[in-house]
Amino acid sequence: MVSLISSSEAVDLILSGTHPSVDVRSEGEFGKASVPGMKNAPILNDLERHAVGICYKVEGQQNAIALGHKLVDPQRDARVAEWVDIGSLHPDSPLLVCCWRGGMRSQFATEWIEAAGREAVRIEGGYKAIRAELMSEFLKPRSFLILSGRTGSGKTELLKHIQIREKIDIEDLAAHRGSSFGKMISRCQPSQAMFENAMSLGLRHHSRPILLEDESKVIGRLHLPESLFRSMSSSPIVQLEASLADRSETIYKDYVVEPLQHGINPIGLADQLAESVLALSRKLGGALTDKIIKLIRSGFSRDEQTFVNHKAWIEILLSDYYDRAYDHASARNHRKVAFKGNYEECREWISSQYV
Repeated sequence: MVSLISSSEAVDLILSGTHPSVDVRSEGEFGKASVPGMKNAPILNDLERHAVGICYKVEGQQNAIALGHKLVDPQRDARVAEWVDIGSLHPDSPLLVCCWRGGMRSQFATEWIEAAGREAVRIEGGYKAIRAELMSEFLKPRSFLILSGRTGSGKTELLKHIQIREKIDIEDLAAHRGSSFGKMISRCQPSQAMFENAMSLGLRHHSRPILLEDESKVIGRLHLPESLFRSMSSSPIVQLEASLADRSETIYKDYVVEPLQHGINPIGLADQLAESVLALSRKLGGALTDKIIKLIRSGFSRDEQTFVNHKAWIEILLSDYYDRAYDHASARNHRKVAFKGNYEECREWISSQYV
């Protein structure tokens, strides 16, 4: 008899890192939506699953099962060996196994793993049940502390370096910095489901307020769950303050220096930045849009890329667009300011709250 474990128990064990876990869905299914920490090793790959699916529609369940065995049986030893190898990461813990709904794929996989002498348990309800468990996290009442501040003030850096457990880097999970310029180098954004799954794991089992960076509802092509965004919007903030000069240098490092260090051609980078400015043209106005783009191209036309060459367009963009947007949002939201100060003052205050 194959052992079962609930989706709630499975999520906690996956989060703890003490139990190896394998998702035996096809690579295509796993790529669209999966759980961070789970390894993918299909019992039926995409082509095999497609063939079985067609057989099921045309010839019925029994013939589809027979075809599945015909396709998989020659590969059974190799696939079991792959699952057992994943289990070797934690040899003293049962290997957790799931498929889409905890049906035949995970049942066969679990039986075969146990026949090979390795303890395994099947996750009841499969990925679908895990997904429901993770989505329920967004509906639970919880408290947040929001790290706020003007664009370029160093919020992301502070969040990254502050030494507390109760924090989630939403922009890192979304692979996007959240603005029109926020596309990250060499990283594609995950699917909406994978983004939500990763956030949910970060929310789980924290009794103290969770530190989050202030975000808009839309981050690139992803969006925050409505209930989470509402809670964030009404939570107290820590306001990080920095001068326009310091913020301009931060933007220069993030959006000019870093891309160039990753090998992006200066002219190509200028085109990307100009395209991002064009996306804001309705809010900037035509004249200001043209002015900023000309300054961007002028900065990149120099042989050497320095802050001085780019300072003008960065400061205009910050003061004439981002600062105005920040002031407008602040005046409308009326959120409680728990603390305000510079980078070091905010770091010390936040750390003191989590001692």
